[in-house]
Amino acid sequence: MAILKPTLLTALAAMVTTTQAQSANPGVGSNPNAQGATDDVTPSTGPNGSEDWLNTGLTSTGWTPPYLALSSVLHISLSQFYATIGSPCAQYDQYFQSASSKYTIDPVILAVIAMQESSCNASAGGPTPGLMQVSCDNYPNGVCTDSIQDNVDAGTNYLKSQLDAAGGNAIQAFGAYNGWFTAGSGLNGDKGLTVDYPCSEEGRANGVPQNLDYLHQVLNGWLMGLDVYGDDAWIGTYRCDQNCDDGKVIE
Repeated sequence: MAILKPTLLTALAAMVTTTQAQSANPGVGSNPNAQGATDDVTPSTGPNGSEDWLNTGLTSTGWTPPYLALSSVLHISLSQFYATIGSPCAQYDQYFQSASSKYTIDPVILAVIAMQESSCNASAGGPTPGLMQVSCDNYPNGVCTDSIQDNVDAGTNYLKSQLDAAGGNAIQAFGAYNGWFTAGSGLNGDKGLTVDYPCSEEGRANGVPQNLDYLHQVLNGWLMGLDVYGDDAWIGTYRCDQNCDDGKVIE
């Protein structure tokens, strides 16, 4: 029997520790409607499907979102979210509940989007202000206001419009919320979003590069109660740098 040298034992132990550190079990099981779904969240998989499945076509012919109904998306409860990483969102619960009733979308989905988009900062600025970070076109009468409820309603209205346009497909709707697009949009030679698009001349002209880990981070990170901006930043395989300074979107 071969005897492992101490240096090799140390390296193997480090590999095991790294693997354990880069996985988490949210305790929600795995989604039978999602390909590549796993009970544990890893850099490339999770309860709502693998990143390769969520990003179908991104590395070749263009993003072709698979179908996953919003009603079948797995997630932790709203109380669990508020008790953990979503604690900054709890103060806005009344607004999420109101929009949920108006648009029939689970309030935990809305709170998670607010956390991902603005870290639940109602004062977040930019061209898409507030909690939900959507354009003023989605506000009542198409005009931004200082109302937190208007802001949450605007974000929920946009998400609902994308769900309706996608026939209820949560993957396509969430992608659209982050600026992802499918074939037929007229962009990228009408192909849909691809890995090389964000830092192309056309992609740069259309603003900040899309986060290519977005779907995996939302569906298998934020919705599982994991802090993608903090301790759980290991979720995702593209590691989009969001600036194209090095001419690419993969570190």
